[in-house]
Amino acid sequence: MMRPFAQHPESPPGTFMITEEALENSIRAPPCSCDDCQTGFYMAEEQYHAEFSYRSRLSDADARRAVQSYTRQINESREHLAGRLKSYADFLMSRWRKRSQEKRQALLAEVAPDLETSPWINIRYSYMHERRLIDSRSQRRRRQLLAPWLNVEILKTNPAVLYALLHYRVTYPPQDWAAFDSRQLTLSWACGWLDVDFSDKCVIMYGPRYGSLVNWEEAPVHRADFLGFPRAQLVLEAQAFIMTTLRAIVDKILDGVDDSLPARTEKWLELTANAGFKRTGEVEFWSPYTNQAFSAPPLLDIDYLISLAKTRLDATGDHLWHLQWDPAYMRRHMKMQLQKTIYKLADESAAARHFAHETFSEILGHYWWRWIEIECRNVADIHRRFRDNIYAGYPLPARYDRAIGALELILVNQVLYRSEMLYQSLPFSPGFSHHWNLSRAEASNGLLRLERKAPNNTKEGLEDDPLNWCLLQLLGEPDTQTHFDHAMLFAFLHDHLSQCSFKERARLDEVLYKKLSDLSTCHEMLVAVRLSRPQNKARSIDEVIVSDADRDRDAWKTMRQREKNPSPIVSQKDLEVCGKGILKNFYAKPPSGQKNAEWVRRSKAAREALETFWDSMREIVKKSFVESPFTKKDIDGLLEIISANKTPEYIDAVRGEEEKVLAEIESSTAEPMLRQLTLTDSGSKVKVETKTTREKIKSRPELGSVQPTPAAGAPDPVPDAEPDSKPTPIPATERSLQIFSYMFPNTAEESAKTVGWDEFVHAICDVGFTARSNGGSAVLFEHVDGGKIVFHKPHPVTKIDSVMLRSMGKRMTKWFGWGRDKFVLADGSVDGPSKETTL
Repeated sequence: MMRPFAQHPESPPGTFMITEEALENSIRAPPCSCDDCQTGFYMAEEQYHAEFSYRSRLSDADARRAVQSYTRQINESREHLAGRLKSYADFLMSRWRKRSQEKRQALLAEVAPDLETSPWINIRYSYMHERRLIDSRSQRRRRQLLAPWLNVEILKTNPAVLYALLHYRVTYPPQDWAAFDSRQLTLSWACGWLDVDFSDKCVIMYGPRYGSLVNWEEAPVHRADFLGFPRAQLVLEAQAFIMTTLRAIVDKILDGVDDSLPARTEKWLELTANAGFKRTGEVEFWSPYTNQAFSAPPLLDIDYLISLAKTRLDATGDHLWHLQWDPAYMRRHMKMQLQKTIYKLADESAAARHFAHETFSEILGHYWWRWIEIECRNVADIHRRFRDNIYAGYPLPARYDRAIGALELILVNQVLYRSEMLYQSLPFSPGFSHHWNLSRAEASNGLLRLERKAPNNTKEGLEDDPLNWCLLQLLGEPDTQTHFDHAMLFAFLHDHLSQCSFKERARLDEVLYKKLSDLSTCHEMLVAVRLSRPQNKARSIDEVIVSDADRDRDAWKTMRQREKNPSPIVSQKDLEVCGKGILKNFYAKPPSGQKNAEWVRRSKAAREALETFWDSMREIVKKSFVESPFTKKDIDGLLEIISANKTPEYIDAVRGEEEKVLAEIESSTAEPMLRQLTLTDSGSKVKVETKTTREKIKSRPELGSVQPTPAAGAPDPVPDAEPDSKPTPIPATERSLQIFSYMFPNTAEESAKTVGWDEFVHAICDVGFTARSNGGSAVLFEHVDGGKIVFHKPHPVTKIDSVMLRSMGKRMTKWFGWGRDKFVLADGSVDGPSKETTL
């Protein structure tokens, strides 16, 4: 045994006694002290603290026996489980599903007594006094920390969790899980919660020789093909515990099964062939990001990263376009923003600056999704060129290595940026502002002073207000290993919101939830890059900025500008003027009441105020690129997304809307005369015919093209000429047809309808889409024939209001060519019209 620390019997817990000579003799220097090697070995300076001292030093023979033992347990259990599933998978599913939660818990307690009962052991343990009692560590607690996501609660509550675990751990070999399983140990490793043995050897973490003991070599270690023995032993031990536990659970469930029965796996094969798994009571497949342990292992899929960036780019672009095009959409957006407490305390000028700056931040956020997509496509292009030279166990091609490193840098900076955006909103959100003191500072020219009332990173903070605790923890930097992992925190957030009261859920407003969605997507992409193997070399911002291969891509043009000027050039006076106009002349003066000449006047004035706001915002954004590496052509391209009111389509649509309203007013004044004539002249029969013309839907636009698209409730653009051939209709159920009629309304009654979120998801999936949670409030819808779109799940009420529902319809028109006449009733519908019936 090597650990020299001993706890004095009269000292308080956590106090250890040691001689200087014994301490110096106990230190075991790692083969290398770089950042990559700190993943596998404790540094010499860390070992002066008791929690980071090695438990013992193993001989090469003992180290080899240890890793071989764990590897044998992993492979034997995996082979055993594969055989059981091949013969009895349907029996397993049936027996586990039919058991009550109490019986499932009893079974787990019998065969896996070391499993933690409740979830979030890493979070709870970080506040336990037990973590300081190094000499009192138990094997049971060790196993719980080795697989912190595995617990009785999650297994007994949702049968799909066990099915997913078995499917993915058997289908994929342990080396595919190594990077993820090692990442789950980061917090315990960084905090010194686990006893660790020392050997200066490494363990192979890829391919057929996975788990073999080898000498340390710089290149394989730095690309994560080898992992230092101290950390690698923990990874193998964790995998052995997971697999032997699953084996024990399966054997108990299938106890007594008749071996003479024929194999039954039809339902299992049908289940595992789907796009994913769902939790009980949810209509979307769960997110691999927050449920990675119950999904396929995180193998780098650059096309998936491109789709994440592209769908967020499309969603934020459509949002900005709707804010310009549709007054009702803009008022709804402003209503959400103006609920912040800062607007109650701030004076008129500060409130105006704040709203204008929030809009500027949203525009900048959209640009970043554009630049992230460019970085992802750069990686994809280089990967296609060098894919035949990318193998585990070999260095990455230099150009591909640099491209991945540049993408990683952008993503880690985006996580920090999105965290900052969350921090700027959190203290002013009505659900969390009570944790902060917000007051006017004396002699500060109207500035506000913000102070936190009490510390958050405490046991009391977690227990008293877990929602507030979680959001503040999400502000932590992703590179600090002692911070909680963002993926775990987002899973904690989802779990809390799924179980808490409506009042608690309502604290998280729509504005915050969307910011959380952006943060989760950026972090999901970052983790995907960092878990890819072989691992890329770390790059610095300074090095990338001066690199000829990188510096001229848009993201790095922006980073070069930020290096010179960390804050964009934004005039506070310009923001104030811009914000005052929209608050005073648009939001405070909506057209209301009966549609008459006064209503028309107020409507025109409001639209002019909206256009003025966006004219001013364009100038503000343009000024922010002063002295940047962007050319005039680049800037003009960036400004297109906020130039809706300059397009011919917008001008024609506004003119058409005005003419439509004037015609309605004229018709309403003539109608009483017609009614009077009908009632008084019994000898005359007056027949009034109402002719409605169906909106002509354009053929599907090219994905990725920039097209002016009106938002929900906005004036309809003048249609193009009717296509030569009618598009192929989409069959849908009667219920889905009704929901689509609300998305593309023809009447005032349809325009006012709301729809439940689950009903909407079922309707979209009814016509060929799958839905998957995509982090925060975002849900990704993917069509079987290609094409993806993100919609945000309404919160806290899971009802889609009429304004948002119509905007969703407009987005489906833009990206998928949808329209009211696109759908017909599917065959076999009960109590419905014939299959030729359209909306």
